[in-house]
Amino acid sequence: MQRMGTKARMAAAFLLALLITAVYFAFAYTRMPFIYDINDDVAMRNVAAGVITGTPDAHLIFVKYVLGILISGLYRGFPGWDWYGIVMIGIILFSLAVILYRGLAEKKSIIWKIVYTAAALLLFTCIGLRHIAVFQWTVTAAFAGVAGIFLFYTSTTEDRFQNLCEEGVSVFLLLLCLSVRDSVFMMVLPAAALCFWWRHGSFRWEKLRAGKWPFGLRHWGVLLALILGTAAVLGVEKYAYRSQEWQEFLSYNTDRSTIMDYYGLKNYEDNQEFYESLDLSPEEVENLQRYSLYLCDDLYSETMHELAVNAQEEYNQQYSARDRLYMGVQKVLEHLTNGFYAPLSYLSYLAAAAVLILGLWKNRKQFALALFINGIVALFWLYLGFRGRIVERVCYGMFLLQLLSMLAVGWEILRGLFQNESGRSGAARWLSGGAAAVCCLLLAWGAGTEWKTVEGTVGWRSSYNEEFLDVNRYMAEHMENVYFMTTFSIETYTDNFTLRRDFDFTNLLSVGGWHTFSPLENEKCGKLGISDPKTDIVEKDHVYVISLENVNLRYMDRYYTSVYGDDYLGRELVDTLDYGERVFEVYDFEVRK
Repeated sequence: MQRMGTKARMAAAFLLALLITAVYFAFAYTRMPFIYDINDDVAMRNVAAGVITGTPDAHLIFVKYVLGILISGLYRGFPGWDWYGIVMIGIILFSLAVILYRGLAEKKSIIWKIVYTAAALLLFTCIGLRHIAVFQWTVTAAFAGVAGIFLFYTSTTEDRFQNLCEEGVSVFLLLLCLSVRDSVFMMVLPAAALCFWWRHGSFRWEKLRAGKWPFGLRHWGVLLALILGTAAVLGVEKYAYRSQEWQEFLSYNTDRSTIMDYYGLKNYEDNQEFYESLDLSPEEVENLQRYSLYLCDDLYSETMHELAVNAQEEYNQQYSARDRLYMGVQKVLEHLTNGFYAPLSYLSYLAAAAVLILGLWKNRKQFALALFINGIVALFWLYLGFRGRIVERVCYGMFLLQLLSMLAVGWEILRGLFQNESGRSGAARWLSGGAAAVCCLLLAWGAGTEWKTVEGTVGWRSSYNEEFLDVNRYMAEHMENVYFMTTFSIETYTDNFTLRRDFDFTNLLSVGGWHTFSPLENEKCGKLGISDPKTDIVEKDHVYVISLENVNLRYMDRYYTSVYGDDYLGRELVDTLDYGERVFEVYDFEVRK
């Protein structure tokens, strides 16, 4: 590959990287089940696949519409495949291919490339295997973004064509990150901007002293492409959700997230005066606390906004900024020291320490970049802690950002050290070879441990999800009925991923979730003959509620008693679904007609 021309070497390196990645995926996929990690992805998959309305739709809410067009289009054009999962896993695998390409495209010996490829695969097993086997959108976005940074900052070729291609792919990966999750893009963007400035920016003191503009910037095309691409993605998004119906739902959904994800709701007796001002009964407040959003009169959307504003005000009154900062630091420390994120977290710490030490010793410019990037990561941690909510998927993204950016900076430092390889002494070569061998051994140990951990996790979670799939099959056998499921009965289940799979319109609705009241959910209700969920549950004979056996439904009894009084006749257990570890119960709520 060393004797090839630039274009041939690049093509061969990229194709080989894709082939190795495909073999890696096939090996993992045939040896362990793959699953959706969280319900958000399942819900967006259902929208794209046509499970919600009967027709594939690109309004995935959280994933940008431009990517939703691609995914829903694949479901339309090529049914029988789980395209949402394929795309999400595929983005992570493409990120791996980019990392492999980096080494394979170098003008190095075959032995060097074999060692690099082995190390990259072992590293990916340590940090990425669990995120293709147990995948979800936030980490997928992080992989795309950090792979873009890695490829960009390690691209130092003087060949114009290669440089253009590599910087173009870097921009594409950053735009993929934006399209999958914009908040992750905003997390990655500062580090990307620093790397861009360190690579192509300049500052001249002599020009400043002469009263001239001291800043210089090369490769404007990269910046322009990213700006135009970002504008295009956001422009399409704004156009897709331009209707008043969608705008109202998005505003409502932000308020819902403020309450359910951050501040919560006080009990009725602790905030009675405010609840009474909104005409909320004690039963309705309890329903909201149990995420039964349909069981509340006139919640959408002004009432939810008032609740969100009040919840934030109450929280800020209860905890001062100093208290929130202190609690935030404690939460951050808990996550930073949590072995749950290992080996990714440990590798990110080691990489940061090694690059900072090496940079301070050999390259002060790269040391400054590493210091700034780690400072940005630290500020993000503090921000998340101050907000009071740090979730695992975001933590994974933070660790990935730290690790891959440090590896990119470390690559640049080592490139400078080994540039004149012929002048290195035999001792230096043996030392660097020994260090590489030790690193590979440590990665091999970490990869083996991680493989066993992931294999065990996906094994029991896949079996667990089969129970919910059996419940879905039960409902599909009774398409003449409509089934509402309590939110806390759904939340612990996700779904299993298989490449080949058919999707059909379902007769399942949630009593409350982030998609409740959305235009798509309203369309589904209309197709199922549901005009008002809270009344149809008790007034229509073909509507039932499914709940886990251990979920107490007496709160629904109290609510319907408050609405119907003595006309509420209670609920009748009409079926019991026992598919394994947990038991589901099917209830018919009845009211005197």
